[in-house]
This record gives sequence, structure tokens and C-alpha cells, in this order.
Amino acid sequence: MEKKERVAVYIDGGNTYKRLKWLGIPQKSTRMDYSAFVKHLVGDRELISKRYYVGIVRNVDGSEKSEKMVKDQQKFLNILKTENFEVKHGKIMYDDGNIREKGVDVKLAIDLVIGAVDNMYDTAIVISSDTDLIPAIKYVCKAKKKNVEYIGFGSNPSLGMIKESLVSRVFSDIDMVKFQRSNYRGVIIEESLETKEVLKDIKILETKIEPVKEKHKTPWVKQWTLHTIEIKEENGENIAEKLSQNLDKKHSWYADFKNKDYHFIIYREKIFKVDLKNPILYKDAKEYGISLGIPEYQVNFVPEDKVLKR
Repeated sequence: MEKKERVAVYIDGGNTYKRLKWLGIPQKSTRMDYSAFVKHLVGDRELISKRYYVGIVRNVDGSEKSEKMVKDQQKFLNILKTENFEVKHGKIMYDDGNIREKGVDVKLAIDLVIGAVDNMYDTAIVISSDTDLIPAIKYVCKAKKKNVEYIGFGSNPSLGMIKESLVSRVFSDIDMVKFQRSNYRGVIIEESLETKEVLKDIKILETKIEPVKEKHKTPWVKQWTLHTIEIKEENGENIAEKLSQNLDKKHSWYADFKNKDYHFIIYREKIFKVDLKNPILYKDAKEYGISLGIPEYQVNFVPEDKVLKR
């Protein structure tokens, strides 16, 4: 049996983020599906490892904006970890309003070289246009006889990286559309469920416990266990139906999740699938929730409304 080519993938997170942003791919509301992209790049070869290198955001000024950036990055990195990426941390330096990463390219270069020296891979796929990586690529190719594939983006890829790599692939904005993450995200309150069985079919990204307050109008429980969840786009309808059948019969609850196209708002045996391009169902979903006795502030789903946290 012919031995499969072993492939290691190295992603420069900060560099790739900027390149995708220049392509016009939104990096907040829609994250890149790196797992799908890596799978496409590797093809039928054997994936040995996939690593994501990034500078870690810090709340240097104590502002809400900075705190949100910290939380958003951690959520994103947690997703990568659940998808079996090895996340390697660098630093972010803040100099007179300028933000730059430090140590990310060095860590990537070191791992690239060590992987070649230890014969951990046959081919390294490098997703970065940082020319500081060229010396490491030269060494890996010439001294260790390994293959390097350079992955670039847009109309201005790195000519230096192309020159030193055995294979180069450059992706346009149109190419990258299919790798945009369109999974659903939302929050499920564990105490709202008859049983926890439905949670087995759902990826839980984060869990936090919140004490119940008077405004919550749920005196029959002492706390809420809030699960931040992710659901694959193709499973949205099925999971919504399961949640609808599994919500507490004795009390009024709802669950919801959404992606860039649709927002599922789920009550016991009643589901609203809101088309975000024409969200007329938000009003009906809100009125239905209020009719069940759910506090109005919790069912203000319309984006322009001020929505308080659950």
C-alpha cells in the first residue's frame, strides 16, 4: 500500500486576518471556517498537524471595546481548539496607538524548521505572506528536502514566498466565499430543557452560570446555566425542532441561534425562522413570547432595539 504524503499546516493568524479583510471578507460577523479551508488544502493527503499562530489581545486601556475584543478573540480561539487546532500564542505590542504582533513569525519559523529536522512531515502548507519566513522556508526546502506550499490571497501575493516555495496557491475573494463560517451561534439555558439529551447533538463553546434575579421572572430556579453553542448550518432545522419539543412544559422559555442569513427563535412547539434580509417575523416572535409571559426585554429580537442580556 502506497504511503500517504504527510502534511503539516501552519497559519499565521494575524497576517491571514489582514489579507482576508483586504479581500472584503468580514472578520467579525462571519469568521473564516479554517477547518474547511485546511481540509480543502490537504485534500486526500494525510493531515499530521494544524497550527494557528496569533498575538493575544489585551485590555490595555480598561475600555468596554477592548474587553469585547479580548472576549471575541478567546471565543474564536476556543472554537479552533475544539476543532483540534494547536493554537500558539505571540504578543501584541501597543506603541503610540499602533498595534503590531511580536514573536508570532518567529514561533512559526521555529516550528517549521523543527518539523523538518524531526521528519514530522513531507509537505508544509504555510498560510502567510510574511517574508520574514523566507529564511526558514529556504532551509526546509534546500537543507531538509521538504516541500513547502505557499498560500496567498488577493491580487498582491508575496512574490518572495512564491519564489521559494515548491507550490503556490493564491485565492481570490470569490474562492474564499465557500470557506466562510455560516454555522449558527446562540445561547441555550440548560434549566429551560426537560432533559439534557438534546445537548449531546450540539457543540458547546462556553458555559457560564448566572444567578437568577427578580427581573428574570424565573423564581422556580436559583440559577441559569448558559451554554454558548454552535450548530452546523445543515443541522439548524433539526436542532430547532428538537429544542422546541424539549423545552420545559411547565414554564415559558425560549432558545435562539442565528447565522448571517437566518435567526431561529424557538418556543415550546413553536418556531420562528427569521430571514435576516427581510426580518418581518421578529415582530410576531416578540408578540408570541410576551403572550407566554416572557419579559419584553428578553424578546426584543429586532437588531435596532436595545436588547438587554438574558
